[in-house]
Amino acid sequence: MSRRPVRLAVALVAAALLSACDTGDGTTLREPVAPTTLPPPDTTPLETVPLEDPALDAPIVSDPIIGNPIVESDPPIDGGQTIPAAETDNSTTGFALFTPWAPNAPIDVVYTCDGADSSPALSWTGVPAGTQELGISLVDESNLSNGRPFIHWVLAGIAPDIDRIGDGEVPAGAIRGLNFFGDVGYTGPCPDPGSSGTFTITLFALNQQLELADGTPAAELLDVIATVSIDSTSSTGTVTR
Repeated sequence: MSRRPVRLAVALVAAALLSACDTGDGTTLREPVAPTTLPPPDTTPLETVPLEDPALDAPIVSDPIIGNPIVESDPPIDGGQTIPAAETDNSTTGFALFTPWAPNAPIDVVYTCDGADSSPALSWTGVPAGTQELGISLVDESNLSNGRPFIHWVLAGIAPDIDRIGDGEVPAGAIRGLNFFGDVGYTGPCPDPGSSGTFTITLFALNQQLELADGTPAAELLDVIATVSIDSTSSTGTVTR
């Protein structure tokens, strides 16, 4: 085979390669059609926007069922229920007399003429300020004598710091009136057989000490007590024979 055709083919291939890289003037390469490098990344910080939670921004509304907060005075009981603190009551009962019988209830026979005929045990609270001594009376509201209730008992000269007396007790220094039965001291309720009576026992707070002797007539002693009394408290009972 002749060497000339081979050389011609080589020359043609070289010429084709040169023409592909030549810009037309034989000296300058053409610029690449597409960029050969990527642009640098954008490192500018992203703008941050605060998150908004409607539940956090909403105004706090009180639960109409719960109402005011509960103050707990004790730990929760079983089941998680809480016990609200109880409000503290600083009020007093005032001047009050307590008898062995309930108000308007029957008086025990032991305090009547059919029993031991003993004066009842009594206690009291709320003695007023300024009290110098205490007095007690027992009268029959349903039995009048000379236009006034029948007096069974008047006791005065009781020190204001005493707050009770026992059955049949006469406090030291007390003054006993002469009752309508003609007895000094106590004579119990004694309605006529087959009848009933209403009896009122009263405690008096006096603003001065009485200057009367033991055995002073009950009506006189009771009148003086009423004159210097600054407060009183009563209880009523009934007796049926």
